[in-house]
Amino acid sequence: MKKRLLPMSMLLVVLLLGLSACGSSSPAAGQDSQVPQETAADAQETESLEQEEEETAEETEETKEPEQAVQGSTEMETAAAENDATAAAASEAESHTPKGNALAVYFSRVGNTDFPEGIDADSSASIRIDDNGLMGNAGQIAAWIAEEAGCETMEILTEETYPADYNETVDQAKQEQNEGFRPLLKADEKAVEDYETIYLVFPNWWGDLPMPVYSFLEAHDLAGKTVNVFVTHEGSRFSNTVGTIAELEPGADVREGLAIQGGSVSDSEQTIRQWVIDNKD
Repeated sequence: MKKRLLPMSMLLVVLLLGLSACGSSSPAAGQDSQVPQETAADAQETESLEQEEEETAEETEETKEPEQAVQGSTEMETAAAENDATAAAASEAESHTPKGNALAVYFSRVGNTDFPEGIDADSSASIRIDDNGLMGNAGQIAAWIAEEAGCETMEILTEETYPADYNETVDQAKQEQNEGFRPLLKADEKAVEDYETIYLVFPNWWGDLPMPVYSFLEAHDLAGKTVNVFVTHEGSRFSNTVGTIAELEPGADVREGLAIQGGSVSDSEQTIRQWVIDNKD
């Protein structure tokens, strides 16, 4: 009996050891089989996240591109608008910039009188007719001054014209002077205050300024400017016209220019031009 039990005991031990080995190896096998599955899942999830990030990045770039395009377009429009504004400002400034620093201002019967066609220049010593048409002595002097000074001219124009008949004009002008009348003037063609030097040309009427010249001086503040006075006359020269202008424009530097007899204007061109050359500031 002992010989049979021994092998059976050993058999039981071997059987128990075999069962124990199977039990302990089973979890390890299960664990090893799960590792690849988890790694694949993680890889798939990682790949998915990477794809989402790439798609998000692409969407962001697509979103930025229109924004950048809009921003670039806006910047171009702003730059264009600024250029247009600068050009407009430069154009406006140029339109208001005087030609030179001087302006030749004159008063004459011509331009303030509705003369009939075919008027005879001999009907008045103050009227000239040449290739440029009808021109008064004061206008001719102003034209020579402007050519030599490199500046523009402007005529003092009244709202109401003077009579074409010389004697009637004399009577009206004398009445205006006696009453201290100030004729209404048309709007200036130039911005007088923009100029530094004014050449003022007019006829001496009874030792005084024509009343329209009073109207002009009282309408403008010429303080700080140089006013050169030129008169046409028939023997009275400047009279007190320069002093009168200095009283009307106390802030201006009023200077004698030339007093030229009406009948000698045609022969005085070089004298006038030379005076301008010698007295340029």
